[in-house]
Amino acid sequence: MAKHLEKYTGTKTYMTPSGELFTPQSVLSRYPAVSEFAHIVETDESGEVMFALQNLSALRSMYGVSASLTESEAIAAIETIVNTVPEYAPTAEDRIAAALEFSNILSMEDATV
Repeated sequence: MAKHLEKYTGTKTYMTPSGELFTPQSVLSRYPAVSEFAHIVETDESGEVMFALQNLSALRSMYGVSASLTESEAIAAIETIVNTVPEYAPTAEDRIAAALEFSNILSMEDATV
């Protein structure tokens, strides 16, 4: 499932994953920083569910997104980064080998006691 990011504008009502409604007023009362700093919403394809509300500047820093980009460009860059599949994903054989290695280490510890 791809993550969708959009700028928080304070004009839209979102639903939380638990079914609670976040009106612009309730978001502002819970997260007053939205009135002072740019924030983004991690949402679904249709933009209805608020999975996360995060400070744009913090995300720029976390993901190394240049401050020279506009807000729209930065949001698009962050969305690309969070939706990029890691280059290396462990195979089933890798996971089995790691589990066996861990099992061997545990058995060696038992033998020394």
